Amino acid sequence: MYLILLIVYLLLVVALIGIILMQEPRTSGGLGIAFGGGVENILGVKSAPTVFTKITVGMGVAFGLLAFLLSMMSGSGRTSVVIKEAGKGTVYKLLQEIQTSEQTPQQPTTPQNK
Repeated sequence: MYLILLIVYLLLVVALIGIILMQEPRTSGGLGIAFGGGVENILGVKSAPTVFTKITVGMGVAFGLLAFLLSMMSGSGRTSVVIKEAGKGTVYKLLQEIQTSEQTPQQPTTPQNK
C-alpha cells in the first residue's frame, strides 16, 4: 500500500510541476512587485480562476494530504530517538553536565618547558 501511494505521490509531483509551468504568467509578478511594479495586481480586480488554477489547487491539496499520509505511514511503529533518550533521562543528565561544566571554571593549562 505504501509503495502504491508513493508512486502516486511521485506522479502527482511531476504533474503538478507540469501544470504550474503550463499556466500563463501573471503580468508584473514575481520580483517586479518588490521593485514597485505590479501594484495593479495587488489593488486591482482579480480575474476569474481558470481551469488550470482550479486543477492546481486540487492537485496542491492532494499533494499535501498524500505527503501527510505517507509521513504517518512511514513512521508507524517507530519512536524518535529523542523521545527514547528523553524517557531514559539521558537528555536531562546531559543538560545538567553542560550546566555544571559551564559553572566550574577550567584550569588554564601551562606549557611544560623542556
